Amino acid sequence: MAGCFVLLSNVAGDGADGYSAEQILRTYKEQYAIERNFSFLKDDQIVNALFLKRPERIETLGLILLISLLIWRLMEQVMRRALEATETTVPGWDEKPTGRPSAYMLTWKFRGVMVICIGQTRRLYQPLSPTQQAFLRALKVPEERFIHPSPCC
Repeated sequence: MAGCFVLLSNVAGDGADGYSAEQILRTYKEQYAIERNFSFLKDDQIVNALFLKRPERIETLGLILLISLLIWRLMEQVMRRALEATETTVPGWDEKPTGRPSAYMLTWKFRGVMVICIGQTRRLYQPLSPTQQAFLRALKVPEERFIHPSPCC
């Protein structure tokens, strides 16, 4: 059975910079990953708990959320490329090996990590687990960053 897909676009269809209807549809369908990520920003737990009265605060929050989303996706990309380059995996859900960890998985694996600060001394409350160490290697972040975060990149 043939289907019909209606898509309105402001992309030019004529000229050197024009796109065919097929190219526009293909480009649109490839954006599912972006839309999936924006659903994170529309989550009821994030949006419903906030009340911002002034438009500039709403704009600022939007910018912060977009930057957060970019960092979220960058973490995934760095981990996945590192794992692919080294042909390794990290323990995923139920400790099953995965070469495509998500940023959510990363943050879940690090829940409960605590840094104790006493005066000028900083240390981990408990050593990182082998799973956490594997995620840090994939993210290309030295374990020491938990104890001594660097103020610059």
